[in-house]
Amino acid sequence: MPFCTTCGKESAPGKKFCEYCGTPLEQPVVSPAAPTPPPVAGPPVSVSPPPAPVTSPGGSGKTLVIAGIIAVLIIIAGIYFIGLPMISGSSGTRAPLQQATTLPTGALTPFPTSTLTITDTSGTAANPASSQTYEEKYTETYNLVYSVNHAFNGGQKEVFTQNLITPPLYIKFNITPEMFYGEKTVNIGLSSEHVVDVAYTSPNAWFKVQIYDADNGVLKEEQGFNKGYSIMTKQEFMVRAPGNYRVEMTGNDVTAEVQILTGKS
Repeated sequence: MPFCTTCGKESAPGKKFCEYCGTPLEQPVVSPAAPTPPPVAGPPVSVSPPPAPVTSPGGSGKTLVIAGIIAVLIIIAGIYFIGLPMISGSSGTRAPLQQATTLPTGALTPFPTSTLTITDTSGTAANPASSQTYEEKYTETYNLVYSVNHAFNGGQKEVFTQNLITPPLYIKFNITPEMFYGEKTVNIGLSSEHVVDVAYTSPNAWFKVQIYDADNGVLKEEQGFNKGYSIMTKQEFMVRAPGNYRVEMTGNDVTAEVQILTGKS
């Protein structure tokens, strides 16, 4: 087996170069079987001795590995210091950042505001600050023809008649029932049994408004509180046809505020 004169490694027969360091290998000289005739006389040939093998401490294999690592590090450093700035520069050109524009103090413009303008049916602008209240609207639309605000007890009755020429006949009433106050024992028989103050509406509180045709006594409309009517204390209703009407108001254990209005001509 031939041995490399540089790294000393053994190589396979027939190899011209060392498999480990690449140094040319010296091939063995095979002696001829037959005697070689004497050389023909000629001019003398000068033969140079083979160069002495150069040996390096640590072996040339390690040197190649170190050189490869250094080359890789140089390539990485080149990409980092040259390639990254180029990539950053190209990405910056695609999406430039928008810079905020600073206006001088005197050029600041206030945020625009809008004012709501209400226009009535006549086409003239109305000031929202002068909007009418609920009662003011009724004052302009209706005439107040009757008003009462007092207690009704024992079925007390109030009667009002109206010859309605300009409908409607508009009835509004607000009821305050009589209240009773007392004490009540709760949680009876338990350790938490105690007495509490209670307030409740009189079970005998009721009120009703009935509108009759004054000419024939036919009942036209009616509304009321309790006693078969609604439990709502504030109500309103109307009669829309002209005619001669009698309004009867009756109640018990309540204070009733009643207003009767008609349309304006």
